[in-house]
Amino acid sequence: MNENTWKIDFEYLKRFEYRIDNMVSLLNLNKVNSIMDLGAGHQTLRRKIPSSIEYIPCDIYKHVDSTVIVDFNKGEFYNKKVDVVFCSGIFEYIYDLKQFIKNISKNTNILIGSYHFKDDVENRSDIWVNSYSMIDFFKIWHDLGFNCVFLEKTNHFDNILYTGSNQRIFIITDNTKNDIINYSVINKVLLQRIYHKIEDSNVKYILEKLIDTLAWWIPIRKWRDNFRNKFFDKFIKGGINNDFKFLYPLNFRLDLNY
Repeated sequence: MNENTWKIDFEYLKRFEYRIDNMVSLLNLNKVNSIMDLGAGHQTLRRKIPSSIEYIPCDIYKHVDSTVIVDFNKGEFYNKKVDVVFCSGIFEYIYDLKQFIKNISKNTNILIGSYHFKDDVENRSDIWVNSYSMIDFFKIWHDLGFNCVFLEKTNHFDNILYTGSNQRIFIITDNTKNDIINYSVINKVLLQRIYHKIEDSNVKYILEKLIDTLAWWIPIRKWRDNFRNKFFDKFIKGGINNDFKFLYPLNFRLDLNY
């Protein structure tokens, strides 16, 4: 029997709410009539959406009286057609992920979700019961007629240094024409990513010039190269001859008005 690894006394961290905020921003809430929240926990999502939206919280534990008790690892599911299914931090805890996704696909045209993909996380948590690459995860959806229309790490949403940057959030849809997805926010996030890369490149150039200036005073070339590499290995991953990547990612905000 598959034992649920998420326990009733586990702490719901502040970064969970930050993730939910980012996921909610991907929706035009004034166009949404109903949301099913799978793994609803303390129903943080309910506080983020208008009261006019029908909210269906499902969880294995009754943290809130209105929660619908469902054990997904026993194959249970609450079947009701809704505009959006919301899955924040739950996919990692599902044993039969293919069946779980199949159940979701029967009840909505739009999924807003999060996941730690194998591509991004080498040391996976002991309480996660599955490990999917992006290709394998989205293939499950593709075989059911769904496609990913947005995929991004949370640290590109704003200038908060969010420690969970290896987690990605995404939108999956069956391409049914609708105006529920907030493409203005998606465009901001994509521009944010581009801006981020440009800024990283500028920082790299400045650092290289600074190190060259300091290294100029070292008389022997071997010592100069050693000095450069030690600095870059300390602050920038990979040394001076490899691809540039900050060990501590910088985040920048694009202040755009739509």
